[in-house]
Amino acid sequence: MELEKQIIALISGNLNDDQKKEILQKIKNDEHLQNEYQRIKNAWSLASYDQQADGLVIEKSFVQFKRQLQHSRKIRHLRLLKYAAAIALVFSIGVLSQQFFVSGGRLFAPLNHQFNEIHVPNGEKTEMTLADGSRVWLNAGTNFRVPTNFDENHREVSIVGEAFFEVKKGAAPFTVNSKYGIIRVLGTSFNVRAYDNLQFKTTLKEGEIQFSNRIDEKILLPGQQLTLSKEEGLIVKQIDPEIASSWKNGVIAFENESLGDLAKRLERHFDIRIVLDQDIASIRFTGQVFEESLDEVMEYIHKTKPIKYAYDKTKRTLKIEAES
Repeated sequence: MELEKQIIALISGNLNDDQKKEILQKIKNDEHLQNEYQRIKNAWSLASYDQQADGLVIEKSFVQFKRQLQHSRKIRHLRLLKYAAAIALVFSIGVLSQQFFVSGGRLFAPLNHQFNEIHVPNGEKTEMTLADGSRVWLNAGTNFRVPTNFDENHREVSIVGEAFFEVKKGAAPFTVNSKYGIIRVLGTSFNVRAYDNLQFKTTLKEGEIQFSNRIDEKILLPGQQLTLSKEEGLIVKQIDPEIASSWKNGVIAFENESLGDLAKRLERHFDIRIVLDQDIASIRFTGQVFEESLDEVMEYIHKTKPIKYAYDKTKRTLKIEAES
């Protein structure tokens, strides 16, 4: 409990330099504390879309949230973070930032330097409502940065990872920035996948979006998916948009996907490490599984392709290789 109070004090800026150094060193050397620090930080950030609150109200509200969490351990912890935002939305912890971001080959800084940064750990996913009423679902291993309040003329967010957006219509355009380029919308719903180690994709469900980077730009219509290819540039094709965003409903869907890319997705989904025989990394799969365990997913893959696997629960490591 004492460490939890120190973490709260660290996040809220109520420690002196020596105290900060001490708690940060403890966090650095303890994996459990690292997870606890990230969980608390997420809870505070997700609940920061309303009026300012003093420290006492913030701490009382967080204690309420903590009790809910301890009472419902069977539920994945980031699913509960949305309840933190529902506790009257009393905490606000906008962080003053002087950082700049590179997106689509250009340098920009948020017009409002107060922002929240949400990190969704591997093995988790969550949803949240932004200040303008837009809804966002965040997939595992995603970093999402959003201003505490949007500017009158701009609604800008940035992402590394995967998210599904339901953008509320408004006079100000809504912009999603990633290192791959910029997506501009007025009111629509779409999925964007912008992980560092997977091919960039954005899929439109409703409305209209424009994607642009330093080289090219495309406008997408409902049911279209844009893929960024190193060899071919921007590729647009017609797909079922429900497949692209099925992850938010607990479905792992793959369509002609290589085992190499699927392994990266499974690492995030189950929060594990995968050691893959590169000789079989190019094998392709099509199918979907719903809320299955790791073993059930691997059995499905094993039955359809010549692979074998072994999982070390202690090290949380899955080894996949060719079946001899």
